[in-house]
Amino acid sequence: MARYLVLGNLTIEQAWDIRMFFSHPEAEFLNTGAGRDILHLQKGPARVMLTDARRGAYDLVFAGNSLFPYFNPRKGLLRNLSNLIWKVSCHPNLLAGRFFPYAKLNSNLVGIDMEDRPVIDNRWFHILQHSVCFFKRELPQNPCNAFLYTTAKTECNGNVLHSKFFRDQLEKLRPISLGIDSDICQHFSTYHAAKKTDVFFSGGLVNRVNRLRGLKQLERLKAVGYAIDIAPERLPREAFLKRCAQAHIVWSPEGYGWDCLRHYEIALVGSVPLIQSPTIHRYAPLMDDVHALYYYVEQDHLAIRVRQALQNRARLIEMGTAARQHVLKWHTLDALSRYIIEETLRTRAETGSAKLK
Repeated sequence: MARYLVLGNLTIEQAWDIRMFFSHPEAEFLNTGAGRDILHLQKGPARVMLTDARRGAYDLVFAGNSLFPYFNPRKGLLRNLSNLIWKVSCHPNLLAGRFFPYAKLNSNLVGIDMEDRPVIDNRWFHILQHSVCFFKRELPQNPCNAFLYTTAKTECNGNVLHSKFFRDQLEKLRPISLGIDSDICQHFSTYHAAKKTDVFFSGGLVNRVNRLRGLKQLERLKAVGYAIDIAPERLPREAFLKRCAQAHIVWSPEGYGWDCLRHYEIALVGSVPLIQSPTIHRYAPLMDDVHALYYYVEQDHLAIRVRQALQNRARLIEMGTAARQHVLKWHTLDALSRYIIEETLRTRAETGSAKLK
């Protein structure tokens, strides 16, 4: 039986970086967050886990976001020092993440970054440097761009390539999706509803320029007779999913990152997500005209895609069914944990074989 250690912030309910391991039977947890473990996942003392890690007792170690206040080159020295002193004095357990023996785990360490931003900044470098694989949501299509502005010399991706450190890290980068909550899967994986509308949308609009532009296109479609359902307020999760299920197409514009929970929730209930053209390297992507519809932000391409797709509503129902099957196969939390483990073991085996040649 394998033994895995998962490091991360257990002071919040979601803990996005590591939540795919919450139900994994072989995972042990070490809280590196600022507060107490509200999830009650850490079963043993930190010192025992640190000792076991140093002696190589874990088959793999998965490192999520450590909240330890690493030096930020975009802030001044005094601000960095005051931030460090304040946070560590208030939350001494942050030191568990700082002094974890990452350097001793070169063949066992895995980094997982699920943040909205496309940049891997310097607080990840101590993990990235010693990892076998580094899984990054919002991974840029050109991976060099993941390191832009992380140092004074990386103001363009040409300079990134000139750095041996960054060149060595590029091959470690892997895409990953946000995935879909286990409780949502449990309640909606077999949910069916009659299609009542052509397009549905619910989401925030304040300061969202692209959403406001897209909304105008949907309103023009509504004015010429299409059944457009727009919720003016934020809906509870269950109500949102049921309205999604009643629509042939559900508009899913990007949120703070391109990858979004809505993409997978819409597919789960058997509808077709309408998504802005990808800006990232995706994991097991929803394919255009197979599981989803993609549009460009230029001109009225969103409306053009909607009109084209609604010429064959029967085809949209087939796409919704295919999208649901795709999400259940690749984007559940269990599927993501399996992908992380299998991809890391595959990479480690290939790297070991290459060193022997």
